[in-house]
Amino acid sequence: MSENIERNKRIAFLFTIFFVSLLLIDFIITSLIFSYSDWIAVLIFSLLLIVPAYFSNAGMVIVGGGKPIDGGRNFRDGRRIFGDHKTWKGLIFGPLFIGIPLSIGIFILFLPLWPFIAEFQKAAAKKDLYKLYIDISFYKYYFIGGNFPIGFYSLIIRIILCSYGAAIGDLIGSFFKRRFDYHSGSPLWGLDQLDFAIFAILFTSIPAILYPDLFWIPDLNIIILLLILTPAVSIIANEIAYLIGMKDVPW
Repeated sequence: MSENIERNKRIAFLFTIFFVSLLLIDFIITSLIFSYSDWIAVLIFSLLLIVPAYFSNAGMVIVGGGKPIDGGRNFRDGRRIFGDHKTWKGLIFGPLFIGIPLSIGIFILFLPLWPFIAEFQKAAAKKDLYKLYIDISFYKYYFIGGNFPIGFYSLIIRIILCSYGAAIGDLIGSFFKRRFDYHSGSPLWGLDQLDFAIFAILFTSIPAILYPDLFWIPDLNIIILLLILTPAVSIIANEIAYLIGMKDVPW
């Protein structure tokens, strides 16, 4: 067991270096092809899109507990379906009590700030700081959802979909971990850091197919950065918590 823990500690350290390096490479490539201001814009858009998933993912741990979703039952392979850590309380109330209200609160703060944000963006665009994200509509969509008030209503829908997409993604990730015979709490590197984010992106993209005027599918730059940023944030945060003694293991 101790040998396995030491192995995962080494993997956590290597993954930290790997994803920090990927962030740096992504910054360099985007800055060379477009501009460093465009990379900053991609970073901001990515965080604004995914923040409900981050909050919900943490919220499931905070408010979880109680009856497991699988009721203690095994799958046909003889292993648990999800495990004891995946509970109805976490699945339902993590997004409902933490992910959704915290995210809505943040975006409500952007409403009175939007005129200043818009002026700052227009001034930066006039100075040719952007090559890719010149149009103000990008900023309006990710900061306040679009034209008020219908844009803000669509933003709330996006927050809800992102929050519960993260919860479903985390659940599906646990299902596959059990199939590979990983026990609850054991890291499956890559899947643990990306399952909730991938499904959050998918869920928020679904209404864009039906209502493209109100919802957008994230562009490739945002998706790439999110697939780098999400594991980086998760792994680095866990690594720091481990180094300062807040966690026994860096995952």
